[in-house]
Amino acid sequence: MQLILKKDVQNVGEAGDLINVKDGYARNYLIPNNLAEIATEGALAARERNIQRIKAKSEKLHKEALEKAEKIEASGVIEISAKAGESGKLFGTITTKKLAEELLNKSGIEVDRKTITLDNPINKVGEFLMTIKLSSKVKAQIKVVVSASETIKEAIVEEETTTEEA
Repeated sequence: MQLILKKDVQNVGEAGDLINVKDGYARNYLIPNNLAEIATEGALAARERNIQRIKAKSEKLHKEALEKAEKIEASGVIEISAKAGESGKLFGTITTKKLAEELLNKSGIEVDRKTITLDNPINKVGEFLMTIKLSSKVKAQIKVVVSASETIKEAIVEEETTTEEA
């Protein structure tokens, strides 16, 4: 089915793009969520009239994303401290929500937690690389350093087995 995208859709295209997708994907996801419309003659004519406006808007958003990426990368390293065991393993993990909050506190830039990706989950003390996808073409990377705020001795519980005689 041929559609015109109304909004940017990850891994599909940007607003104003003319795309071909399977009928089910179009009817069940793109059209009901107002992300695309069927490419009729009238819609194609309207797309041609609005193509300059759409390009200008996407260029503006791209420029804003580049500026935001520069500010994020210039903010330096995010330092987080959490409770950890003697081996350096954290009690719990550092979530993307926590990372977004720390970024907001450090640089004043608000990002959606869903745009943050990590190569590995943050569940131990060390350095990690966080990638923030600001637009379809712009990504920012920042280093996250996790340290132990409190080292808790890991207790090994030994179970003793006893046998009862009847």
